[in-house]
Amino acid sequence: MPESIDLAAAAAGGAPHGQLVSALPDGGIGLSGHKLVEEGARTLLLYVPDLVRIDVKPLEDGLQVLPRPLGGAQLGWEIDPSALTDYGKTADETPLPALVAFRIALWSEANPVAGRVLVSYTRAVEHGPTHFAAHAILQQVHQDG
Repeated sequence: MPESIDLAAAAAGGAPHGQLVSALPDGGIGLSGHKLVEEGARTLLLYVPDLVRIDVKPLEDGLQVLPRPLGGAQLGWEIDPSALTDYGKTADETPLPALVAFRIALWSEANPVAGRVLVSYTRAVEHGPTHFAAHAILQQVHQDG
C-alpha cells in the first residue's frame, strides 16, 4: 500500500475508463466515474493504483459491486443501511434501488484509508444495458499519538 494516496497515479490509471479525480481540501481523494454496462458483464468503475479497484456488474434483479484491495491492503466493506434510494426507501425496502452507499476501509499497518462509495444506476429497459455512476471519497486515517 502506498505511503499516501497518489492523485496523479489515480488520474492517469482511471483516465482510460473515464474516471475523474480531485484532491480534497483536508487531504484525500475524490473519484467519479460512469459506465454503460450490458447485463452480466463486469467492468471497472473506480480505480486507485496500488490501493483499490471497484467493479460493477448489472444483474437481472439488481447489481453487484465488487471492491478489490490492491497492494497488499486488507478490505473492510459494508453497505450503509441509512442510504436512501430515489424512491425514498432504504435499499432493503425496494427490489431495484437507484442509489446504494457503502463504507470502505483499506488498511495496512502503516497507512489506513477510509471513506464512502456511492453507486447509482439506471436501467433503460428490462434486461437492457445499465448506466452506472459512482462517486468515492477516500482519506488517509491518521492515528493520534
